[in-house]
Amino acid sequence: MTLSAKTLLAGALLGLAGLLPGAELWQEAEHYARTNWDGVALFLQPDGKGASNHRVLKLYNGKAPADSDGYFAEYEIEVPEDGEYHVWASLSDPASNWASPVKIQFDGLPQIDTSGCRWKSGAYGLPHPNRVLGWINPGSVKLTKGRHKVVFRVSEPRRSDRKFISYFDGFYLTTADNVRPPASYRIAPNLQPAWRDVVKRAGSYKQLADSLKYGSEIWREAEDYVRTNWGGKVLLAREDGKGASGSQILRVYTGKAPEGTDGYFAEYRITVPEDGEYHVWLSISDPGSAWASPVRIRFDGQPELDTAGMRWKSRPYGNGQLGWVTPGKVKLTKGEHQVTVRVTDMRRMSKQYICFFDGFYLCTGEFPTLPDNYRIAPNLQPEWKEVLERAGSFRLHLYELEKQQFKAVVDTLAPMEQISDANAELAEKRLMARPLPDPAKRKRPHRFGVHGMEKPFVLAGVMPKETERAFELLARAGVDTLRTAELCWHRLGNDAPPKFDFTEIDYQVKFAQKYGMNFMFTIGYPPGKFNFGGHHLSTFRPEHEKLFREYLRIILPKYDRYAQYWEYCNEVDAPQVWWRKATAREYARDCRIVRDEMKKLGIRTPLLGVSATYSRTDRHDPRGEGRAFTRTAAAAGMADVLDGYSLHYTWPLKQQPFVEFFRDLTPGGASRLLVNSEEAGYTHPSDVIKLFARDFYLYGMESVYYYVSRDWIEAGNPIYSGLFDIDWRPKLRLLSFAAAVDAMKTRELAAMAEPAPGVEAYLLRNPENPADCAVVLWKNGGDEAHGSRFTRTAAPAPVQVAFPAGTIVKAVDWKLDEPAFTPAAPVFEISAQPLIVYCDRLPEWTPVTPEEWQKTRHAVGVNTSEANLPGQ
Repeated sequence: MTLSAKTLLAGALLGLAGLLPGAELWQEAEHYARTNWDGVALFLQPDGKGASNHRVLKLYNGKAPADSDGYFAEYEIEVPEDGEYHVWASLSDPASNWASPVKIQFDGLPQIDTSGCRWKSGAYGLPHPNRVLGWINPGSVKLTKGRHKVVFRVSEPRRSDRKFISYFDGFYLTTADNVRPPASYRIAPNLQPAWRDVVKRAGSYKQLADSLKYGSEIWREAEDYVRTNWGGKVLLAREDGKGASGSQILRVYTGKAPEGTDGYFAEYRITVPEDGEYHVWLSISDPGSAWASPVRIRFDGQPELDTAGMRWKSRPYGNGQLGWVTPGKVKLTKGEHQVTVRVTDMRRMSKQYICFFDGFYLCTGEFPTLPDNYRIAPNLQPEWKEVLERAGSFRLHLYELEKQQFKAVVDTLAPMEQISDANAELAEKRLMARPLPDPAKRKRPHRFGVHGMEKPFVLAGVMPKETERAFELLARAGVDTLRTAELCWHRLGNDAPPKFDFTEIDYQVKFAQKYGMNFMFTIGYPPGKFNFGGHHLSTFRPEHEKLFREYLRIILPKYDRYAQYWEYCNEVDAPQVWWRKATAREYARDCRIVRDEMKKLGIRTPLLGVSATYSRTDRHDPRGEGRAFTRTAAAAGMADVLDGYSLHYTWPLKQQPFVEFFRDLTPGGASRLLVNSEEAGYTHPSDVIKLFARDFYLYGMESVYYYVSRDWIEAGNPIYSGLFDIDWRPKLRLLSFAAAVDAMKTRELAAMAEPAPGVEAYLLRNPENPADCAVVLWKNGGDEAHGSRFTRTAAPAPVQVAFPAGTIVKAVDWKLDEPAFTPAAPVFEISAQPLIVYCDRLPEWTPVTPEEWQKTRHAVGVNTSEANLPGQ
């Protein structure tokens, strides 16, 4: 905008002639006709020492201009009358080392060079050291009345380096000779308002600042869509407040092409408060990077705004997944509008559609402060401390969000879980009717384990009543050992061993001791600063071996009396996730160190290793993962120091080669002891009985740790295999667990059998009482899924199986119900859900050994998915 005035004062004012401005014109730098400078920046200060109109034109670029025009800002002005005009410009000091010189050209006249000009006023702009504006007077120019073109051009870098740097507030043309430039923006009092008037018109400084930064504004959370075909909502929360807005994002993460022509879309309805041109800001994964897909945003039927090629204008937040971009502006009228955000292109680095989306912000103000967190709109988004105060704590905040997400999908995703108030009441009633085990009578090894009575499920002092009740119900169901990673070094603290915090593990131990449980302690994983690659899911660099040994010398003797097993690290045969930037040989090195410290301390508790997942096939061998990793570690000495191997997710019949690989890895050595430290079944709650039967009797596992204690959301994936629901109420699955304990706790395998086609039967006998027998049996042919991602198929048709007359004591199904039967001619319907038949004499069916069964039987219609890693 150009402002001009001509002074026409009569004789009564002639005494003020020395103060008269003559003809004058003021031009704001940001009101250009054309420019290739970087853009406009807000320079607003409470004392009025900010920029004129609170804005500057900014150039801050390390790249040389594309052509001889340099970096230019072009203006069209209206000169009020003929005359010689003194040129005043508010710029960064062009004669300094820190700013670039500027050349000024009027029409086709020779350029005015400012390179030797120093400020003639004090500095102003932003607080020190950013007072980057001052007034220069590089000369004068003769201009005729009418329109003229003015260009401010930077074609040379500053002297201190090769960067092109300048801040430009505006220029003032006057025929007066007596200008005294102030240390502020207001060089032309007739054309520029006084600061107090600016504040008065706005109502207050805060109102002024808000109107400039934000104007009319709208914020919409990405997860608050009307409809979408994206992958779903994902929790993304951080205790420091640098997680997502609302602690949730919308995510697409797939290699599958979208159906139809709309791509992956998320549709929103918004209410615009008033007519205007709105700046559009998106918090998304970096659209100009190779690792993320670009995003398009469309308002009603207007042309889409495309983020392709754009890079974040803010620092990243949300674990490096989110940042702010602005794809442009949109004109909107007051009222309802439809907004659609689409992903239509794969990312450049692979054939996948990947985008993380936190939300979008619309404002008529030009200058929202770009944070390195979610809070771009302070008027519309709460401060992080307010969020925590409302929730009570970070963990409770996270838990409430997790419950909302889980409850929204579980009935559709997993109706067979039958989660309801009535079933929770039924499960609790039946469990509370069972006695608490007498810890003195429990034999080692404890066989029935659970994973998940640790962070993030169990936290010291958080929901203490619910926590103790869960421990009690687990004990009544027969759980006698727990797997916990709370003794991993990075969980105890991010510094050297003397600063360890044992609060969480001691809280777990307190309840475990009360209810007669011991532990598998998963250990290792120092803080990232000691490790290869700087990540905590790795191992220490050689110079930190002394600290690692100190860590072991503290935890091993302190907690060994509670230990059934020591397990070194987790799923290391998937090194890109669980053993980052480290090798199989370094894993063998660590195992030798752990064994060395155990020997010195006289500890004989079994040491387990690998905690395997990728070794189930040779698919990952070409990358040195999976079986290739495990073989290399064994050859490097791992097998010489381990007592056994831990495996994950082995019960489906398709996993037989996985178990066989470890049985054959070091025969006569560590292969003699196999433990499943993470096992789950997803096709039906009664899978719990199947997985214990197969792992104990078909595969000869010593102990099995069921995954997981409670339903939860893991990296956006609803995990519904919990023994408790999301509210810590017992599920029917826990009754299935109790049924397995009752049948298998004290009984050994006498034989396997197939009493009818497709029926898998385990004939069990108590070695201390041969008349105390049980038969666990079910019909095969349906799904067998150890992960939540599988395609459900029809269940097999049930068959009738007869038992010898007069031998049956009772039958129990997976919910602890007791089906009726005729003692003189007992016949039971056997379906995909297991049945347990207690008897005083085992039926004389054709016996089969586990080895024979594995050679001659195979699963029909089993799930083909591979075990998922946490976080994927």
